[in-house]
Amino acid sequence: MSDGRTFVTDGGLAIDAALAKPATLPADVLPSASGSFIERHMSSQSPDEVGLPQLVLGPDGRTYTTPNGIRLNQTYIDFLRRILPSAQVRLRTQGGREPVVILLKGEPVGVFMPVAR
Repeated sequence: MSDGRTFVTDGGLAIDAALAKPATLPADVLPSASGSFIERHMSSQSPDEVGLPQLVLGPDGRTYTTPNGIRLNQTYIDFLRRILPSAQVRLRTQGGREPVVILLKGEPVGVFMPVAR
């Protein structure tokens, strides 16, 4: 990233490696365009933010839903709850087809895609 941070991704979630703490960094490095994409979305503004406690587990047990109806991957939310202090995490949403920005203490630390309807 332009600010010197390294992010790791599984293709759906990209998060600051300092928070994810992988045992080793992957050998594959994405092109700079990928970093630009992530930075562009992390800097986007939206009035819609939700805290992790506000998410409701879906009936299928594989998704959580925000108060405004956006479905989120259960695995990603559970991962965030394991590695981050839930009370300090907010998720910035813009709709069902736009990346969700992960904020820690108000600072963007990652992005992931919502679950398609």
